[in-house]
Amino acid sequence: MRRRAYVAGVLSAVLAAAGAVVAVAPAGHAGSTSYGRSGPGGAWVTLVTGDRVLVPAAGGRADVRVEPAPRARAAQFQQFTRRGDRYVLPSDAAAAVRAGTLDWQLFNVTGLVRQGFDDARVASLPLLVEYTDGAAARRAAPDGVAVRRSLPGVRMAALDAGKAGVGGVWRDLSGGGVRRVWLNARAAATLDESVARIGAPAAWQRGLTGKGVRVAVLDTGVDTDHPDLAGKVAVSRDFSGKGSVEDGNGHGTHVASTVAGSGAASGGRYRGVAPDATLAVGKVLDDDGNGSFDAIIAGMQWAAAEAGADVVNMSLGGYGSDGTDPLSVAVGALTRAHGTLFVAAAGNDGADEWVSTPAVATEALAVGSVSKADVRSDFSNRGPRPGDGAVKPDLAAPGEGIVAAAPAGVPPLGEPVGEAYQRVDGTSMAAPHVAGSAALLAQLHPQWTPAELKDGLMSTAVEVAGAGPYAVGTGRVDAGRATGQAVTATGSLSTYLRWPNQGAARTQAITWRNTGASPVTLALSGALTRRDGEPAPEGMLALSAHSVTVPAGGTATVDVTMSAVDGAPGTYGGVIEATGAAVATRTAVSVSQEDRMFDLTVALLDRDGRAPREGDYPSVTIYNLDDSDFFYWGLSGTVRLPAGRYAVHTTIETPRAGQEPEYSFISHPELHLDRDVAQTFDARLGQPVSVTVDNPAARGGDHYVQVMSRIADCACTFGIQSGLDPRFHPAYAATVPGTSSTTFAFGQSRRATAPELELFADDGQSFEVATGWLSGSPTPRESATLPVVFGGQGTPEDLAKVDAKGKLVLFELSGDTSYEEVYRRTGYIRDAGARMAMVNVLEETAPAALARRADEEPAPALPTLRGFGPTAARLAALAKAGGATVRYASRPMPEHRYELAYGVLGQVTGAQVHRPRTRDLAAVRTAYHDNVADSVRYVAARVDFFGTSLGGGWSMPVRAPQERVEYFSPGTWHLDAHGYWGPRDSLDDTLELAAGRTYRLAWNKAVAGPTFAGATATREDGARPWAWRDGGAIDVVLPLYGDGAGRPRVPFGEDGTDTGSISLYRDGTLVSTAPVPDRARFEVPAGPARYRLVAHTERSVDWWPQWTSVTAAWTFRSSAAGEGEKLPLLAARFAPAVDLRNRAPGGRSFTIPVYVERQDTERVSVRRLTVDVSYDDGRTWHEATVRRSGPRWTATVHHPAGGHAALRASVTDADGNTVVQTVLRAYAIGS
Repeated sequence: MRRRAYVAGVLSAVLAAAGAVVAVAPAGHAGSTSYGRSGPGGAWVTLVTGDRVLVPAAGGRADVRVEPAPRARAAQFQQFTRRGDRYVLPSDAAAAVRAGTLDWQLFNVTGLVRQGFDDARVASLPLLVEYTDGAAARRAAPDGVAVRRSLPGVRMAALDAGKAGVGGVWRDLSGGGVRRVWLNARAAATLDESVARIGAPAAWQRGLTGKGVRVAVLDTGVDTDHPDLAGKVAVSRDFSGKGSVEDGNGHGTHVASTVAGSGAASGGRYRGVAPDATLAVGKVLDDDGNGSFDAIIAGMQWAAAEAGADVVNMSLGGYGSDGTDPLSVAVGALTRAHGTLFVAAAGNDGADEWVSTPAVATEALAVGSVSKADVRSDFSNRGPRPGDGAVKPDLAAPGEGIVAAAPAGVPPLGEPVGEAYQRVDGTSMAAPHVAGSAALLAQLHPQWTPAELKDGLMSTAVEVAGAGPYAVGTGRVDAGRATGQAVTATGSLSTYLRWPNQGAARTQAITWRNTGASPVTLALSGALTRRDGEPAPEGMLALSAHSVTVPAGGTATVDVTMSAVDGAPGTYGGVIEATGAAVATRTAVSVSQEDRMFDLTVALLDRDGRAPREGDYPSVTIYNLDDSDFFYWGLSGTVRLPAGRYAVHTTIETPRAGQEPEYSFISHPELHLDRDVAQTFDARLGQPVSVTVDNPAARGGDHYVQVMSRIADCACTFGIQSGLDPRFHPAYAATVPGTSSTTFAFGQSRRATAPELELFADDGQSFEVATGWLSGSPTPRESATLPVVFGGQGTPEDLAKVDAKGKLVLFELSGDTSYEEVYRRTGYIRDAGARMAMVNVLEETAPAALARRADEEPAPALPTLRGFGPTAARLAALAKAGGATVRYASRPMPEHRYELAYGVLGQVTGAQVHRPRTRDLAAVRTAYHDNVADSVRYVAARVDFFGTSLGGGWSMPVRAPQERVEYFSPGTWHLDAHGYWGPRDSLDDTLELAAGRTYRLAWNKAVAGPTFAGATATREDGARPWAWRDGGAIDVVLPLYGDGAGRPRVPFGEDGTDTGSISLYRDGTLVSTAPVPDRARFEVPAGPARYRLVAHTERSVDWWPQWTSVTAAWTFRSSAAGEGEKLPLLAARFAPAVDLRNRAPGGRSFTIPVYVERQDTERVSVRRLTVDVSYDDGRTWHEATVRRSGPRWTATVHHPAGGHAALRASVTDADGNTVVQTVLRAYAIGS
């Protein structure tokens, strides 16, 4: 592979003197049982650009690893964090993201894993595409992309892009006719007292019951047989794929009955808000309460355009947004096109500036939650809307303890109330109160537009004491007032006063409407407060009048002026109240006064003193050192930033004719922005940066350069990491002269190996060509000298013009050539008698087709190289000029391994050149065990530095089984080695390595079995014990496949690779059984009891001929008093002396070391240990001779000549805890 680059953002807590050189040295609902895949390794995700990212599990090590997709030009990768989620952004996609063409969420790797879009669970990336016009929407999808759903009503389409070829899809889609590409994300589902509380009975008394109004409920469906919904559903449609709208969740039934339920099953007690409204039911969420954005938009389109809905209730939500997401865009388009009012739940994260999509849309009526006593709900999301400070949510409704219909035969979401109802909390429960109120108002005013209905409900809401407009909008909805009061007003006003804002003011109007027969005079008052409740400074809010008279049947307006006040930046909200005789209206107001902002102008100069051009891929990355905001990624230019402290990191590419470019890393460690600043970053200041070894064969591998900044508010480190090929890319680094900071560090690391590919040519001067194998190509291990001929475009006509026999044929293709055609051309070249092929891409901006190969596609017909950059073009010129000769060597598995890392703190001054001698490094004799003869493991290493780590994120393949010596610079190294299934088959270790010392390390050595070293880190829960007491639950993640060194490894239960189960018994009675072998959570009573936990896993795949079955049964005592504590689970770890194939000698006695461990203590007092062996897969057993030997035991058995040994251990400790564990095919016997 060639140059690679990415960014790491990880935990940090280090201070050091500037310039010091550092040696790198030492809203859910409870159930009885839940289960699902977890594990310590994390998950791989594929980005829309084709790059793959290994995302650590929550609570684990914070480093991410990136494996870039093939490109004609190198890309860098930046990581940053927003609201706890990690984003990884390639430099060649950054411009499209900044322009709004590509969705940020496509690079939210935490979110991709959370939504189930990681590579282990889905083979394609779901996209939503918005087109500029209908004709563009009707065009054929790019190669490798399937159209899941067309959404013509909003000019969108849902596409599934196969991950194997997704790398070129975003380029194809960013062509003409496409406005935006989003992630097709997933959204989730987020009454007697409450209905009366909002004044619905008063509306009923006026004859307003929703009659003649149709309300669409887009949710999990409904129980069509529930008495409260009998005859209510006029039309329905399923968008979830279930095939019917029957509710297998309960959420949709609860919501629908809150809107329009008859209360028949309760004698009318639990009647809905608009009991005579008719319902259109769209099942857009599955029975787990989740749904894709495209399904939801399809339901919205159906409700507005086909079902004839006047009001649409959406008690669901995606992520917090600024209103530019696809659901919000669809709300706007459908509202304008069909006059439909969309009512949506604000969301249940309890977060500021995080109202969920689609509620955050301007046109949507966003609903927060209050209690039945009109107290703001802690879980209800709050505004204002990011970006423009607009008021959101718009108003609130009761969302706590809401009783409504429950479907028959479905586990309850909350507390059952009789047989037909349940009590549930959430903004999902608040929204249908407002949707029902809108139906009542629409019955009264059938001609009103959605905006008028929205204003009517907002302006007639009642105050929620102690809650400002960013929590509850104008207040709690009052259907009685909305339908009984003739006067309504504008619902909300907002303004954003940009810096410089001294003397700035904005004037907007509030309009009152009077539908009554008499004029109404209203007294006006209003005030603003900061978000912390402090009053706004005087002069920020002014009304043009203190009273207004609204004529009968007419309107009246009053101007509201919102002004900046010197020295008072911030966000202010309030309500303008208008009161008269039996009349009151409320208008929410938001004023955002921007703090001091200044221009930072950045100029870049390359090593020739020239300003880089767009194609040179320079980058500028700016971090706020106090609050972790990330501001800019791109070329020279000016960016507007808040006053503060910033780190500015630049990467400057200097092109070289006929060679790969040079890279310079120039930083300003801490720039104080208190005025407009212009700063030049000159690559000519850079000093050489390199790491080489004294082994001339180890000239390949990767050179990683890291520039890092520590951020104050999150105690974390952000920065740029660039992976370069040391053979091709000279590197340089410097900090701006006279600058330094304790928040800055520079590091570099080198993985030195023999190059996987070497290709040398000569045009009067010997030069090396940058190449890699074309995706799917055969990769022979060989060295040769080959003539090169130019084969045009690889067509039979082009090949007929040259003698290809026994030669390397170089051919050129356009970057938009399909991969099927690429492989067809290699077949022509093979048929012409060539020994090898090499393809160059003509357009460097569109190279992705050559990498876009699905797993099921045919491989190239002969070994085929892919040429990169200027050196490949140089070889092509030789071939075109009459031919050339190349010296070629291929080593598919890298030989040698050096892992070296060095760093400096504060500033970079002088050259950073390191040439360690092999004898001065730590030598680690490493054995890679495997149960099959010809296997591959993938290894990675990172070393602690600056509170984060240095080292390449790239996993390097290693042939297994084998043993070799590997070399490391001194330090605390974190190593991992995984096999066929990536991080799920990963083994991890941490070694303290000293210079000149020798160490031994064995990976994947027999015997696999339970082990509880360290802790797990699951996506759901973060760092936690493997098995622990979590209040009223026993929660377990069981590493049943740990290796003989005690490194944990969890079965793969979710995808079916491993089958099995986990069962828990309490005082002899079965609590429950989870149908997977890796994780379970059991709800149990609080009192003390004796438990028996039984786990079993089996694996039947050809690459796992040993350790085919592991069973363990533990007994222990536990109670809720042990909250948060590890369970005292025992494990017997077998560590026999086996060869690299995990085989022991046959026909003789054999002694096996045995170690007894317990999860909750390092000291185990063993009362009894027995070991049995079986040579017929557990049908018959023979007792082993067990002896104590210091801190361990030994078990002596007698082997037959061949076969396999199964082992069974039974352990009892002094506290009465026990385990019986069995491993079938624990190791092989004989050769």
